[in-house]
Amino acid sequence: CMQVKGTKTLTAYTDAYEKKVEKAETKGAAFDFYGKLSLTKAVPLGLQHVLAMFVANIAPLIIIASVAVYNGQAFTTIETAQLLQNCMLIAGIGTLIQLYPIWKIGSGLPVVMGLSFTFLAACMSAASQDYGIMVGSIIVGGIFEGILGLTAKYWRRIISPVLSSCVVIAIGLSILNVGVSSFGSSSAYPLGSWQNLLVATITLTAALVFHTTLKGVAKQLYVLLGMLVGYVVSIFFGMVDFASMGQTIQSLGVVAIPKLFAFKPQFQLGSILSFALVFIVSAVETIGDTTATCTGGLGRDITAEEVSGSLCVDGFISAVSGGVFGCSPITSFSQNVGLISMTHVV
Repeated sequence: CMQVKGTKTLTAYTDAYEKKVEKAETKGAAFDFYGKLSLTKAVPLGLQHVLAMFVANIAPLIIIASVAVYNGQAFTTIETAQLLQNCMLIAGIGTLIQLYPIWKIGSGLPVVMGLSFTFLAACMSAASQDYGIMVGSIIVGGIFEGILGLTAKYWRRIISPVLSSCVVIAIGLSILNVGVSSFGSSSAYPLGSWQNLLVATITLTAALVFHTTLKGVAKQLYVLLGMLVGYVVSIFFGMVDFASMGQTIQSLGVVAIPKLFAFKPQFQLGSILSFALVFIVSAVETIGDTTATCTGGLGRDITAEEVSGSLCVDGFISAVSGGVFGCSPITSFSQNVGLISMTHVV
């Protein structure tokens, strides 16, 4: 090939062969965006996404609630639990709207939404003054980003792929300490103790073993299976606190109606401007995540309509998250984008 047709032909042939191999390895309904999966396959694959985002989704609100006051009163444990209930609900609603757009709101892509760490500093600053200030700022800032989404075709060219990737990497590096801390900490033992490190190592090792030994769709569940192994092991080490779980259930019940419109919004100009700037950063992050979903999971470039729809969800549903559910803004979750890129299950 090199002698007759040149190196370009050889490169093209190699690329075509690699794509053929990759296509053969990812053949089936799980790897087809329009494929129809049975519930026995869809539920565990979906649960894997929920567990991948669960801790990162509730962590921002736990941190915010620890410093928040409303009408001069600090949050109680029960009030925090009610907010955590709401944050899972709004994450699910945002994810569904991304998948099944309403008008121009939604990209139609498999993008998991959840509470953003990007807004943590701004939310803590506003909530420490009064939780209503945070809620009001989120409402205005979310509408602002939603409008940016509707007008994305006019300014999208300004946001280059390099810029989007730099923002996503910077946010990832800024919360890297959360993963390191989680690896070495628990509620039962001090940071860095051998018990914490052992359980974390067993969890990681189990996930890698499942990934290398299982076949087919089961192989793509290695993250879920690894976490289940780690959870069982952590029970034997006394790291799971069933007592506090029982107290919360006793106060709220196993199933509870979500508390909506619990916080009266306050509109403070300085806080609104701060949130508007962070929403711009969040928009760039969302562009990077949705683009990575298309290239890594679907094997194609993202369209202008998909960029616009994803930003509309990022903004308008964030306004709903703050104003209706009393939660911080939502955004696309990079760890779930990574999960799609690693497993190719779309």
